[in-house]
Amino acid sequence: MMGGAFGNEMLHLLFPDVCVVCSALLGEGEEMCCNTCRQEFSPFASPLESETMLRASIAGRFGSGFVFRQGWCRYLFHKGSPLQEALHMMKYGGVHALGGVFGRELGEWMLVGSGGEVVVDCIVPVPLHRMKKTERTYNQAEKIAEGIGAVMATPVMGKLLVRTRHTVSQTGLAAVDRRKNLAGAFRASGVTGGARVLLVDDVVTTGSTMAAAAEALIEAGAGSVSLAAVALAAKE
Repeated sequence: MMGGAFGNEMLHLLFPDVCVVCSALLGEGEEMCCNTCRQEFSPFASPLESETMLRASIAGRFGSGFVFRQGWCRYLFHKGSPLQEALHMMKYGGVHALGGVFGRELGEWMLVGSGGEVVVDCIVPVPLHRMKKTERTYNQAEKIAEGIGAVMATPVMGKLLVRTRHTVSQTGLAAVDRRKNLAGAFRASGVTGGARVLLVDDVVTTGSTMAAAAEALIEAGAGSVSLAAVALAAKE
């Protein structure tokens, strides 16, 4: 009997109508994740709550006193949770479609919380270095961005921001080391002067990646940068 992450990956490839987390058959109205697993996700009560926690999480990580315009995270991320397994399947397990599901869900939630309108000119996914993208075959942030863009009818500009050098994994690094690891790692070009950019990633841990990417966009001429991610890591 197949078990663990590899077993879940194979089951989903062979039988796509099963939950990517627990492999249970999906019922009517369930998409990618069953309701039982979703009940163990930790959604934020409101967009304002998520923005407040996001600001507190990454306070001081932006250079020159820069502050992001708006911020949204749909869930609070806990290690060992069903959400972690779902995100792992999306990122490493080849379940590309889950990025679109999370993206559409996030986009709809953002619209509800903002009265039906989120004022951005374009959506930019946090890029992978070409070596890592070749290894994984795709960038999960792009899929999430595409899901948000579909809901908001806003263009996704995947080539505005590039990762100029390969960095070591951020996992396990202290906040100060994450910041050093990402210094000069992003370059933006082709940004329309004054553009209001929505920067998208899967999970915000310390905010160092978002900070470095946002700074590159501002330096290239963006008027403002807002942030959106599926989840914000809990302080555990």
